[in-house]
Amino acid sequence: MRLIEVLEHRRVDAGFQLDLQLKSTTRATVDEAQVVYDLEVRGYESLRDLRPQCPRILVLLVLPADEAQWLSQSHDELILRHCAYWLPLQGFPPTQATRSVRVTIPLADVFSVVALQAMMKRIQERQDP
Repeated sequence: MRLIEVLEHRRVDAGFQLDLQLKSTTRATVDEAQVVYDLEVRGYESLRDLRPQCPRILVLLVLPADEAQWLSQSHDELILRHCAYWLPLQGFPPTQATRSVRVTIPLADVFSVVALQAMMKRIQERQDP
């Protein structure tokens, strides 16, 4: 995801970037406060790395268990059911796990247009997403 600016009536890349690791699952546990998900170690280690020049976040789309309910589409709309959540893992501790790491995402951290705009603004101000 890159920030785009309008310059002399043209849209140009502003040079600010956010890398997303996108995952979808029917197996996350969702309660009234959080989403609990088992992330593969390889993905966890990549996201927690402090070296990248551009921030990285996990975006987890939690889907209904019944695949037939995942989405519906018509000429007027595309509806993707349930919700996506985001979590910055940069700076998290290394793991001794070999398969997966259990992560928790606050239910308030919905990945939405408003949330993405706020993240890009913070990145532009040289802050963490």
